[in-house]
Amino acid sequence: MAIDQRYHPEWDTVSRYVRELFDFYCARCGKDCRNSKNAESVLQVHHIDENPGNNDLENLIPLCAACHLKIEKEARLHAPYNETQLELFENQSYMQQMKNMRQSALEKYGLGSKQKKAQIDKETYEIKELEWEINEPS
Repeated sequence: MAIDQRYHPEWDTVSRYVRELFDFYCARCGKDCRNSKNAESVLQVHHIDENPGNNDLENLIPLCAACHLKIEKEARLHAPYNETQLELFENQSYMQQMKNMRQSALEKYGLGSKQKKAQIDKETYEIKELEWEINEPS
């Protein structure tokens, strides 16, 4: 299978970072996807602006597969009209709602993740980071 050149060469690492940043929660439905057992609960990373070349953190949002599918469908349906699209997000444009959803989820789930890291000592944190790098898929 060919690698999609539109994505960052380190997409696996970038997307894993985003999932960890949000503590493995879906930004839309709030589902904890850490130990998902079914395909609909797998946590994926969505490009808010639909551009896989734009990997700015502010453009990336974690979504469970079910929510990702709904948002992708809605975004593609209204791509030329993304500033006025209202079906999925009442009274707000797609881009604005996605940015709001990302910020809300980061505040709700991301802070918990940072607090957990702050509660462990430096040596334990470094060991966990080393394990993360060793277990990073090639």
